[in-house]
Amino acid sequence: MQFSFRNDQPELAFNVLREVGQWLVDSGQELWQIDTLTPENLLDEYTTGNLYVLYANRDDGAEPEPAGVFILQWEDPLYWPDVPANTSGFIHKLAIRRAFGGQNLFAAIIDFCRTECLQRGIKILQLETDATRPKLMQFYERYGFQPTYQRQIHEFGQTFLCQYYVMMF
Repeated sequence: MQFSFRNDQPELAFNVLREVGQWLVDSGQELWQIDTLTPENLLDEYTTGNLYVLYANRDDGAEPEPAGVFILQWEDPLYWPDVPANTSGFIHKLAIRRAFGGQNLFAAIIDFCRTECLQRGIKILQLETDATRPKLMQFYERYGFQPTYQRQIHEFGQTFLCQYYVMMF
């Protein structure tokens, strides 16, 4: 399967993010409160233009289908206040549509993010996740992210214990 990425479709990206968020709620795995997944909450000077839709380009010639979304930003004063701007890439709000689960899309996302980082002279990619989700943490570690530390974050009326990860290349 081939993949392409677009960062000019925020409404589609939010629809996919809410779809995956609702699936998580329905399956008893709520990660985000659905009503917080809005442009007003998630698009700011650090994220605008950095909200990507991952398309799966099908081998049968059909139109590419939106398969996932994520934010790749270059400065993050909320989660990474001690990291200077443009020294690291930060992945946030990663969501893969259920129809594409188990198809190794995260490897394509990492490859894309690595390429974007290297084009900017950046050799570090970071993310964080809910530290109470061991399977999600194992997922990131399986793809080469190294755990660093944990700390509490307050965002949109929720408090999370976050596990922080780094990948160097």
